[in-house]
Amino acid sequence: MPSEKDFLEFEENPYNTGSRGPEEIVRLFYANDVPILPVVSKRGMLLGVLIKEKVISELSDLERTGNQKIDDFVTKVMLKMSLDDLLPLAGNIKEFIVINLFGEVFGRWSRLDLFTACENSKGKKKDDEVRQQKDEQTLEWLVYLVLEHIPRALYALNDKGKTFFYNSLFEDLFTEHTDKKVDPAFIEKSFANTGKNEVFYRNKGKKDIYFFNKEMNFYYERIPLTSEGRNVGFLNFVDKSLNEPSGSKFPGIDFDTMSYNEILKSVERSILVDSILQNKNNLDKTGKKLKLGKKTLMKKIEALGIDVKNKS
Repeated sequence: MPSEKDFLEFEENPYNTGSRGPEEIVRLFYANDVPILPVVSKRGMLLGVLIKEKVISELSDLERTGNQKIDDFVTKVMLKMSLDDLLPLAGNIKEFIVINLFGEVFGRWSRLDLFTACENSKGKKKDDEVRQQKDEQTLEWLVYLVLEHIPRALYALNDKGKTFFYNSLFEDLFTEHTDKKVDPAFIEKSFANTGKNEVFYRNKGKKDIYFFNKEMNFYYERIPLTSEGRNVGFLNFVDKSLNEPSGSKFPGIDFDTMSYNEILKSVERSILVDSILQNKNNLDKTGKKLKLGKKTLMKKIEALGIDVKNKS
């Protein structure tokens, strides 16, 4: 059963659902010829099920659903169902399209996957999981925003070696060195092949390691990504001193001497300060602009030591 997306590529804030409406759900029903659409969280938990007839009926009242955000629509219409309720609807369908709260296709489940998820979701609070999913989607966007502004080519792989992030600088680098468009399958295979990646040491103690990829023809460094003490993947970033001359887009941030965590905090602080100033210290407007809740924004302001005069 899928537990998360293998690949994420953001062209715009994915939490900004204004460009996608509830009618997208109907399109998925007809395009895939299914009577139901399971709705899941990022961890693969079944949040509920959308029934084709109920969705169409809800959308028939255009005045009521006019400017409704897709995540609010999905949350309202999806049903928490027991296995007995689900069996007649599943019928003889062998495979189902699975979506998240934002109407994005999450993957495909077999009937067994669906029935197992239905049993596993018993007793779990849907509202808590929905709220957490929305918070995580916002956090993903903020992380993306921070990483996209670091002046190095970045490429992140999960613990299974699958792509989940790369920035525009990596796209430019890859195209320049290979004369091709970014191909995640090729890149994943290339990074995983030890024979294609030479190891170098910056000092005799062999503590500072970097690599050279023969197929993509560039030097890069690799940083383990951890969550709750567990390795969840690697962030590969190009060594600018060996590959590309680049300068900081953020005054006061030294990308040559600061640690990775220090860079992330400094860039995040720069983004928040800039947004606060643009919104004339109005935190309500700043929160809406960054798609952050008031409490989350205040915690970040306090943690990053940002002094805001007008907090209204």
